[in-house]
Amino acid sequence: MQNRVKLPCGLLTGSGPTYNSRGTLVTCSDVFCDDEPTHVMEHITWEGKVMRWGAFCEPYMLKRIAPDAEVEAALEHGVQRQGESFGTTRLPLSDKSWRYREFTDEERAEIDQIKNGRLVETYISPGAFKWQPADGEKEQRV
Repeated sequence: MQNRVKLPCGLLTGSGPTYNSRGTLVTCSDVFCDDEPTHVMEHITWEGKVMRWGAFCEPYMLKRIAPDAEVEAALEHGVQRQGESFGTTRLPLSDKSWRYREFTDEERAEIDQIKNGRLVETYISPGAFKWQPADGEKEQRV
């Protein structure tokens, strides 16, 4: 299982093992996924405020966010969706409150820095990790 690590821009991403099934370092924020993140999941509050949730791959987003009417019907009828059974805690998220978008240039740049070894996952405290500049990068800035 991977850690959920916050990028300097504040976006949560996965850390995954260095050598996973695809040979990538940065993984989808879903703890069981080795896919490359490409999208940001956003939550829209009842006040209309948009909050960034995390970095995910597109297949995860398509699996987790469904049209509001479909989510309502699943709640009423005991939940069947695309041949997959969901308990009430694993229902898809409604597109009324959730959406996704591609990375901004800033978010993509941070993912690229991780891939290039310029940002490394750093242990902060039990269960808390953060992407920080590699030691060589800190020395260059001083």
